Amino acid sequence: MSLKTKGLITKKETAEAPKPNPTLELVKRLTQVSGPSGYEARAARVAQAELKPFADQVKTDKMGSVAAFKKGSGPKASGKKILLAAHLDEIGLLITRIEEGGFLRFTEIGGFDVRVLLSQEVLVHPVGRLGPGTDKVFPGIIGAKPPHFQTPEESRQVIALADLYIDLGMEEKEVRAKISVGDVVTMRMPFINLKNDRAAGKAMDDRACVAVMVKTLELLKNVRHSWDVYAVATVQEEAGWGCLGALTATYNVNPDIGIAIDVTHADMQMTYESETFPMGKGPTIAMGPNLHPAVVEKLKAVAKAEEIPYQLEPVAGVTGTDAMDIQISREGIPTGLVGLPLRYMHTPVETLAASDVDRSARLLARFIAELDDIKLEWKDED
Repeated sequence: MSLKTKGLITKKETAEAPKPNPTLELVKRLTQVSGPSGYEARAARVAQAELKPFADQVKTDKMGSVAAFKKGSGPKASGKKILLAAHLDEIGLLITRIEEGGFLRFTEIGGFDVRVLLSQEVLVHPVGRLGPGTDKVFPGIIGAKPPHFQTPEESRQVIALADLYIDLGMEEKEVRAKISVGDVVTMRMPFINLKNDRAAGKAMDDRACVAVMVKTLELLKNVRHSWDVYAVATVQEEAGWGCLGALTATYNVNPDIGIAIDVTHADMQMTYESETFPMGKGPTIAMGPNLHPAVVEKLKAVAKAEEIPYQLEPVAGVTGTDAMDIQISREGIPTGLVGLPLRYMHTPVETLAASDVDRSARLLARFIAELDDIKLEWKDED
């Protein structure tokens, strides 16, 4: 008997389901595939497929970053290069031990909010036995000592990462035959369409910004631009010791300008207004020592001219994004940062608005089309 027949799903609930949004469908395709830092091959294949229709050439470099190239055109084709970078990797887990009973202990790849890990569904990827690009997965859940067995002191605390484990529902012998220390784990979270063209899910950080790059190249198909464009889905941003894919990709391309595209904190309950940005009000344009003033001013000017809503994001130090390593590649690259407001960052329910993705792409496409008059020299006025 179906749930509808039993009356558990009403006609009203079915009728109010959000309608498909093309931008969110793109984000869904990019985010539902797995690809933690260092093991991005599956996500890279999807990113390559999405970028290819709008690029002259798409390649994967030695680090695993996916680089789409679109040549400048028109009588003013300058041969100058702009790099767009959005990181491809997601946060994940790494198996550290197989224990008696077949339970798996793990550590983090990137920084999870440990409070949300308990009871999550996960996918274990047997990369040790089958290689980093394998599509084979083992479903499991994250468990811990239930409240019935906790001491009063334990019940008042957040369960530590060391006290969590993965249960595959398999006998120990089978686990040891199929799973290896060093295998990686990702969240098994469906893409959730919300009202008002908003959505939630895993890996929005930062594959939603890979979607921004795809839509930027799509817009540029109908726009003349004199600069060559390199849109790179970079690897290993979340690894914790630098944005390695951005560093190597920037060194390879040697662009005249680099723009990182990454998520920033959207408005949420119990956060400071000065540290978050309203969702659905347009992308942020970051400003501070990690960003070149001329690039910042040009982004602002384009947004104003095109009537694209935007928000200023002051960053007093390093931005914690690909912009850090783009800026210091080779002898230094004039760098900008466009931010996509995102709620609940580093959880399996990261939430965004489709309009912010669309506006970010419009901003970048127009910025690229109007680069001929940008002045990047560091000079004091006489």
